[in-house]
Amino acid sequence: MAPPFIYINGYPGIGKLTIAKALLSGILWVPPNTVLTCILDSIATSESLEHVTWIFTDSQSSDEVGSAAVADYINAAEMRGSPLISIILTCGDSENDRRMLSKQRGKTKMNDVDILRNIRRTEDLYRFGGMAECEIDVTSLSVDAAAHRIADFLTKINS
Repeated sequence: MAPPFIYINGYPGIGKLTIAKALLSGILWVPPNTVLTCILDSIATSESLEHVTWIFTDSQSSDEVGSAAVADYINAAEMRGSPLISIILTCGDSENDRRMLSKQRGKTKMNDVDILRNIRRTEDLYRFGGMAECEIDVTSLSVDAAAHRIADFLTKINS
């Protein structure tokens, strides 16, 4: 079986990218908002990349638009013969707000707490469901602790 696609989903500012970077150890990561269907198709069909585990970070809702975006990942994983492992990151509202306003957050990322609060209030995160999905509340976890929980889950479902 080909290595998995790891899909980390969560609201903006929750720490998806930071946790993905901590999880990297020998795993290739693709930045959010740069993955198009043609890129996923290339990843899925490339012989030189067939032994690479990919980590994708995203913030997709369960609405029609979010579901359509997630379908590209599902199709690419199926084309490659890879399991698609879903990691849902959650966080308490006040901690999510604090992280959103952190100076460590990149300048190109959303930093408007009012928009974040509206997203949390009106949009549910996309969930695949099933045994290959893990939800982790990162409110009080360090980056390394969250990455270790993901790694432990990957070990558990691969054994």
